[in-house]
Parts: sequence; C-alpha cells; structure tokens
Amino acid sequence: MKIIPYFILISYSSLSYADQVNTQLHKNIAAFIPQHWEIISQAQGDLNQDGQTDTAIIIQPKNLNNHERKLLIFFKYNNSLQQKIVKPIPDWSYRDEENCMDDALSGGGVEIKHGILDLSFHDMNTCSNWYGQAWTYRFKWQNSQFKLTGFEYWFVNKTDGKATRHSGNFLTQKIKTTLYNEFDDTIKPKISWKKLSPISPNTLDKIQLEPSENFLKQLIK
Repeated sequence: MKIIPYFILISYSSLSYADQVNTQLHKNIAAFIPQHWEIISQAQGDLNQDGQTDTAIIIQPKNLNNHERKLLIFFKYNNSLQQKIVKPIPDWSYRDEENCMDDALSGGGVEIKHGILDLSFHDMNTCSNWYGQAWTYRFKWQNSQFKLTGFEYWFVNKTDGKATRHSGNFLTQKIKTTLYNEFDDTIKPKISWKKLSPISPNTLDKIQLEPSENFLKQLIK
C-alpha cells in the first residue's frame, strides 16, 4: 500500500505565499494525527460550498498489528483547518491473511468531487480469482452534517466477465441496476430501475460501515 506523506520539510525562505499557506495547513493536520500514525488516503475539495478547500484523510497506526483506523474531515476557515468529523473505520477493512482477503482500502479510500465525499472499499480474495467487488458510501454536507445521499456497488465474475452495478440515489429515491459484461462490449447492458426507500441512520457520524456481504442489505430495505 502506498502511504501518502502528510508533512514535507522544506526551506521556508524558498516558499511562495501559496506554498506557505499549504505548508501551514499540513502542519495543522499533523497536529491532529497521533504519534506513530500515518495517512493512507487523502482528498481535498470544497465540501461545504464556501469556496475553501477542505480535506479528508484516513489514518492508521504504523504498527499494523494495531487494527485501528479513522476518517478525519477538516473544513478550511481562512488559513486554518478545523476538525469536523472523526469516524472509526472498522477493522474488517484490514487485510485478513487467514481468509485470503486483501486490504479493503488498498483499492478504495476517500475522494472529494463536486462537493461530494465518497468513502470506498473493495473486496478481493487473494486465494481465488473468480470475483471482485467494490462499494462506495456517498455523503453531502447538509444542515451541518454529512448526509448519505447515494451509494455504488459493483460485482464482477472474473471467469466470464458478468458484472452487476447498483447505483442508488436517496435524493431521487431511485436505484439503477445495470447487468453487463466487463470482457465483451458487444453484449448490450440490461438496465432496470426500482424505488429506493430512505434508511436510518443516514448520517456519516451514525451510520455503521458494513463489509461487502452486508452492504446492500443495509442500504436496500
């Protein structure tokens, strides 16, 4: 897994004003990271629509025998960051050698795009080459909280390429299901729509992050 450094020492005299601001922001983030922890996923973007660049990171202990991970979200105000969310990431996301499961964050993590926060995981069995899965929780900052507005779930059979993708939108209360083939573009996808019912809890601070086998059961009632 590639670890993203959160703090780069650099000569202050050689910095432009923008670099000085960014370096200060990195220092602010570093102040919230416990000693002997590291960042494994990081994203930036405007989450609260105030024109400022906010930051989301996932951290873990450098000692991988300590299975503890956290999602931290910071809003930028002027030239400083204020911590808004601390969300534990369940230990099922760690690599499970005994059951041949890869690390669920090695192909996932946090992403910010168009004001939306995506938290993604994947499920790969290192002892078998017959399937792959990935799933995403999608949150938007509304009424001073991160509300679950949608999700994505993808499953592919690696032996024949048959794949299923579910795209749920709680704002429109619809779920789109697409059946297609990853290996053969000549096979026409089959698309169907169903009504999507609201779920509770539906905020980042309260929702329970589930592994792949429970993900759809949690979101599709």
